[in-house]
Parts: sequence; structure tokens; C-alpha cells
Amino acid sequence: MYIIRKEDNMKRRIINDDKIDITEVKDTVIRVKGLMVNENQELLVIHNNYTYQFPGGHWRENESLEESLKREIKEETGINCDIETGPFMVIEEYYNNYLNLGNTRCNKIYYYIVHSNDGPKIEEMSLSELEQKTDFHLFYIPIKDMKQFLQESIENASIEKEIGEEMLAVMEEYQEKYRGGE
Repeated sequence: MYIIRKEDNMKRRIINDDKIDITEVKDTVIRVKGLMVNENQELLVIHNNYTYQFPGGHWRENESLEESLKREIKEETGINCDIETGPFMVIEEYYNNYLNLGNTRCNKIYYYIVHSNDGPKIEEMSLSELEQKTDFHLFYIPIKDMKQFLQESIENASIEKEIGEEMLAVMEEYQEKYRGGE
């Protein structure tokens, strides 16, 4: 079950299949991700650990969401960027027994639009040890082809289903909000 609310010009998608009351949450993890769009109307996508994702990562308490996103983009792409607007979407997922560890958890992922014509700079990337050991690479996909790419990736299991469905929901909101529903 999920709930969609529009607040502060930002779509909020809440996934709470276990019907968890917010007072039951013991652990909250916040992430930030950027849809990096270039002048050719392409999105920068990461392939890592046998799945696809948008650039981004974990928020740090001593940073604003925007500072965390800039840091994560720099680490994963080598690109310095400016964050011009706030997030356009947040996905909140509530879990009763997250990863079978017994804790009640909320994952919040804030999505931003980042315009950049700079390409990845491998020499300036700061990948984690896990990213370095796996099949980490970056590539561009035309925005108009992204939904089909994700649907096919879900069907042929080249992306984790939950991640693929999340990326599809983000793309739908992006296209509705910024591209006239294309």
C-alpha cells in the first residue's frame, strides 16, 4: 500500500505495507538522489552491484540535503554541480522488520533535478570500497527511453524490482512535472 500526497510542490510517496505508526519507527535513514539531465535530454545512470540507480547516497547529519547530494554526485561521478531547486519528490518506505534485523525502519529518499553538461570525470571520483570491487560504471540514457529501459530491466531481472519500480515512479513524476507528461 502506498499513499501519494502533494506538499510544498513536492510529491510524497509513502509505502507502508506493514501499517506502521510513525511512533514505532526506531531507525530513519535519509538518502538523496539526483536526476542528472544534460542539454541532450539524457539522464546519467549508474550500474553497480547488478542493478541500476540514479546518482546519490546517504545524508550526513552535518550537511543539508543539498550539500549531501553535491558530495555524493562528486564521489560517484566526479562532477561538481549546483543544486538550483529543492527536491521534487520524496519516497518514504516503512519496514516492520528491516532486513530481518528486528528493527522498525523508515527510509526516506529525496529526489532532485540536477542540470549538468559535464561528463563523468573518473579521475575525480571517490568510490566506496564496495563500489570499487563491483561492476560500477556510468552511462547516459535519453529521457524519452528511460521508462521503457526500466520496464524491460524489471522484466528481464537486470534491476532489483523494488528499485526499478521506484525509479519508474520518479520518472513519471519528473515527466509530469517538468516535461508536460511526455
